[in-house]
Amino acid sequence: MMEEGSGGGRSNYNRMNDAKNERRVGLIYDRRMCKHRTPYGDDHPEKPDRITVIWNKLELAGIPQRCVILNAKEAKDEYICAVHSKNHVNLIRNISSKEYSKRNRIASKLNSIYLNEGSSESAYLAAGSVIEVAEKVAKGELNSAFAIVRPPGHHAEYDEAMGFCLFNNIAIAASFLLDQRPELGINKILIVDWDVHHGNGTQKTFWSDPRVLFFSVHRHEFGSFYPANFDGFYTMVGEGPGAGYNINVPWENGRCGDADYLAVWDHVLVPVAKEFNPDIILVSAGFDAAVGDPLGGCRLTPHGYSVLLKKLMDFAQGRIVLALEGGYNLDSLANSALACMEVLLDDKPISELSEAYPFESTWRVIQAVRQMLSAYWPTLADKLPTKLTDQKAPPHILLSSSESDDEDDDASKIISKDLVQAIEDVVEPILNLKIEDYHGNEVKSKFFCFGLSPPPALTLPPAPTPTVESTHSANSQVHSTDPPSAEVPTETIRPSQPVASSSSSSIQVFDPPLLENPTEAIPLIQSTAPPSSLP
Repeated sequence: MMEEGSGGGRSNYNRMNDAKNERRVGLIYDRRMCKHRTPYGDDHPEKPDRITVIWNKLELAGIPQRCVILNAKEAKDEYICAVHSKNHVNLIRNISSKEYSKRNRIASKLNSIYLNEGSSESAYLAAGSVIEVAEKVAKGELNSAFAIVRPPGHHAEYDEAMGFCLFNNIAIAASFLLDQRPELGINKILIVDWDVHHGNGTQKTFWSDPRVLFFSVHRHEFGSFYPANFDGFYTMVGEGPGAGYNINVPWENGRCGDADYLAVWDHVLVPVAKEFNPDIILVSAGFDAAVGDPLGGCRLTPHGYSVLLKKLMDFAQGRIVLALEGGYNLDSLANSALACMEVLLDDKPISELSEAYPFESTWRVIQAVRQMLSAYWPTLADKLPTKLTDQKAPPHILLSSSESDDEDDDASKIISKDLVQAIEDVVEPILNLKIEDYHGNEVKSKFFCFGLSPPPALTLPPAPTPTVESTHSANSQVHSTDPPSAEVPTETIRPSQPVASSSSSSIQVFDPPLLENPTEAIPLIQSTAPPSSLP
């Protein structure tokens, strides 16, 4: 492998990688980030094994020997403070030196967070590592890079750690390139968040900043899926000079797979990326939408991830940085990471996906997103042809909005009430968390592999009204793991959305209609709803 700054001892293979037209791909992994773990040694989805399995998989495939290995570095406070408050930075810096009981009390007040004596160092290394690879790629020293880091970051907000995230690694790196290294000429950044959860922290960081186009595709389920609010709805497009630069594609249900994600890339992300013309692409690379993930419940395959990444390489001269976010099925996580590294290293065509079609709900969401954003991006103004949208999978079968899937399970499998209760009894002692609903009210929820209790009485925010006179063009450019509490709170849904009772084994067909005018607020009703899933 090529160590940064190393002089001799390199294999012939590595010397070949220095040849003209060969891609130089950076890789960061540091076992010190394994020091962040649960204080009692309990099992937890966001565990040190997540990064070790990726590294072991890459080593078995000979990937590190083909890469430039970079050293992990702790981020400086001044760079982190560009995204987080001074109080938050001080808290994370000092948290590992706090006495044991006080540290646990602080964690208990946060949403889906644990802390231990290794948390501070891990958080600083994670943020600093993403900065390190982003700067190398921006300078042109590397073509692309992958930062295998933890804890993840995209949920962390200005003054709050949440959803397993302490610092917002990807937002800190983007801010660093834009504000600390203007000489590098990075004026427009595309952030692609394909983690199964909405990147709420990243969205809020760049909400009014036209230099960053933030794109997130995620399970949303009308605000019931973590982080359980309407921040990830498609009407949330940014404000002021940033209006139109925030794109959310909110899945209405789980089980979305390769065909669904590819349709979003082809009909939303890729057309907008062509207009935006980014200087670099940062990917919040969560792999919890992968097949078999216990929290995500979606069905992206390693090949699916490779196709999505390959399409992104057509932009920014292939200057792409991947930063690990979620991903909790260790096999799927490692296999998906390997597939992405092979894409970064091998500049060769990738076969398209199979003949599978997207869900009807996927086409509905895509059309709503396109309508919402057409005022900002003319490329989305045309209505998709019926011949295209008629190519769809059979109606989506749901038992609850929190169903998790194995690669080979089918719609006829029913998770019984007794099984759900049995699993809840096992994991209930792990955590007793609090979340906040959209209006800031505290709602208790319990850590549970099937999901997060939705907050009560959510109200859809009014859609923003476009105020720009001119459209965006390339020449004008300046998104833990909570689950149901004993008493499941009510969920706000569309009037046409069938409800699958948590106490019933009957199968429901989830197929609400497309809004005629997506800029209008949706009328809402309340119903007793099943639990939903978190990071």
